[in-house]
Amino acid sequence: MFSYIYRHINSIWLLLVALGLVLLLFFPDWVSRDSIKKYLEGLGTGALTVYILMCMTRSLLLIPVTPFVLAGAITFPDSLILVFAISLAGIAVGAFLIYSFPAFGGYDRLLEERYPAMITLLKKKMHGSCSFSIIAGWSFFPLVPTDLICYVAGMVRLPFRKVIGPLMVGEIPLVALYVFFGSEFGDWLRIWQQGST
Repeated sequence: MFSYIYRHINSIWLLLVALGLVLLLFFPDWVSRDSIKKYLEGLGTGALTVYILMCMTRSLLLIPVTPFVLAGAITFPDSLILVFAISLAGIAVGAFLIYSFPAFGGYDRLLEERYPAMITLLKKKMHGSCSFSIIAGWSFFPLVPTDLICYVAGMVRLPFRKVIGPLMVGEIPLVALYVFFGSEFGDWLRIWQQGST
């Protein structure tokens, strides 16, 4: 049994990811800022531990970091620096996993099918001297998946130290904005809830 699972781990993981994505398609509120916040609030004292685990493993399901950052800022308004640090650590862990194990879970096939033109363009550009700018700019732009740039960097064998630096340069201001806006939105929600009771 274990040998079967070991031989087919990619297929099993891809099936689980596909199932998760289908469920998210039909129930998008499951991974929304509000649903994550509500779930964390219901955990009480263990909420921070669960939040850390969620941030560190979210890349395994190709879930963007944005709802987790916003939910963390809303749920832990007194620990915004900690939310910021956890979010960046989660991005770094996710980048490392995608960079190091692109075939795990069939991500390579998924990304190749979804973004073939982008991958071809990025492969050409990554070998040049502008790889730092490409990774930092890509990471800062919120409408493109950061996992894709990590995957391509791994494919072209760019050393991870040359990936993580520009990745953080692009992500730090973006995550800081998400934490700020999440905190402000959380304050507004708390004021609104107090006024309506």
